[in-house]
Amino acid sequence: MNLKKSLFLILIGISSFLSAQKKTEKDIWPGTYFVNETNKEGTQTTTTDTLVIARIPDADPDKIPAKEESDLARWSMTSKRDGGKDKISVKRFLFDVKNNKDAYKEFGWTDLHKKGKISCIDGGHFFICQTLPNTTVTFGKDEKYFTKTGVFGIWLHYGVVELQKK
Repeated sequence: MNLKKSLFLILIGISSFLSAQKKTEKDIWPGTYFVNETNKEGTQTTTTDTLVIARIPDADPDKIPAKEESDLARWSMTSKRDGGKDKISVKRFLFDVKNNKDAYKEFGWTDLHKKGKISCIDGGHFFICQTLPNTTVTFGKDEKYFTKTGVFGIWLHYGVVELQKK
């Protein structure tokens, strides 16, 4: 076998290996989540909705803002409370150090994300994060939230809710 053929076969092997590695990355988001709200006294929790998150095809780079091209992965989310009528597209928090894009920074979570201790998805008027169970998450300087399940959501004009993956 000549040198060109050998080099070509090695490159094909490396390419296949890297492609297989990318495909085996664990997707933490798909599933069914109960939305649990706790009363103001913190004594009673009520399940108020069930969300279903599913992986959908990647975004088309020609149809999204350039700043989002570093992460094309997308998921859909539906609410069982509204009968699944409204399907919302969600994406991971932007984290592209090379291009100075860090959605975790405004919450003070950059280091946690770099260490693999928090991951979030963004739906525009809400976001959902996963961290370790029984973790206290700090927002900015003085706001804190204890998440028993490790999954929580924050809705604009509503607040924080605990989610429990089924």
